Amino acid sequence: MSSGEPHKHHYAPQFYLRNFASDAAKQKIWTLAKNGDHAVWAERSISTLGYEEDFYIHYENGVPVSVETDINRTVETPIAETATWAKIVEGRTADLDVTDKPVLYSLIRHLDVRTPHNWHTLNELATLAANPDGDVAFTYEEREMYAEMRTDPEGIKALFNLRASSLNWSQDGFAGCAVTVMRSRAPFRTSTTPVISLPAPPLPGSAAPLPGAVHFQNILVIEPHTAVSLVLGNFVAGFHNVVVDDGDARLLNRQFAGYFAKFESVRHLVSSRTDLVEDMTWAPYDVKADTPHKIVFQRRAERA
Repeated sequence: MSSGEPHKHHYAPQFYLRNFASDAAKQKIWTLAKNGDHAVWAERSISTLGYEEDFYIHYENGVPVSVETDINRTVETPIAETATWAKIVEGRTADLDVTDKPVLYSLIRHLDVRTPHNWHTLNELATLAANPDGDVAFTYEEREMYAEMRTDPEGIKALFNLRASSLNWSQDGFAGCAVTVMRSRAPFRTSTTPVISLPAPPLPGSAAPLPGAVHFQNILVIEPHTAVSLVLGNFVAGFHNVVVDDGDARLLNRQFAGYFAKFESVRHLVSSRTDLVEDMTWAPYDVKADTPHKIVFQRRAERA
């Protein structure tokens, strides 16, 4: 690893977070941040969010290898320079059409795999797969893969970094996938773990991992009034751009609040003040202090 490699590795890209900026210079953003059993909503600098020191480093023969620069060069910059991203930044998401499908697909797959949340989930699944009598129905191939993870964690971190720094692995899923752009008058939330997985409506052609399993969609909010859903499958009409009502936006926003409350690795909820107190009270947190520029929440103790 060269001495010029950066050590602040942003798993939530700054070019993405700037779409939710609260100032004209696109340097600041309103977020709810975890601090132990407290969560504090305030305006923060984008450069200080969504990163871990040396997160995209693995070791080969004892030598540290960083892919942070590769991620920027091979994925982030090419996406940020597309006509698709220009439409998003300029607020022209109503103009997104089937020609934009490859970039939207790539963006969702990329932002899904590169986060600490994904890394922690992989390790949790590796632990669960070690129990042949567990509740999760792993396939034989999955159990073999997770067994390798347990014996060679550096090799698996190298694979994680390879997926984070390239889109080649995702090419097979593009054919037949369904991408739906959802535009809303009401603003959407996002987080520094920007892609969330939710049950998908029963759509003909959607691909379940096992017979009888629940179909899932990956959802990414790309700017405050637009979200994109991706479902893998074998669809003929694989692109839609629709307007959703305020209630749909409200439901998705509550899902982001739920992810923030449930998963420790989801560290910042990007949100305006709208409905935040109500949703965090549901999450479940109590309001300890509330001023125009700061809200302090405290998580309620679990009941015995």
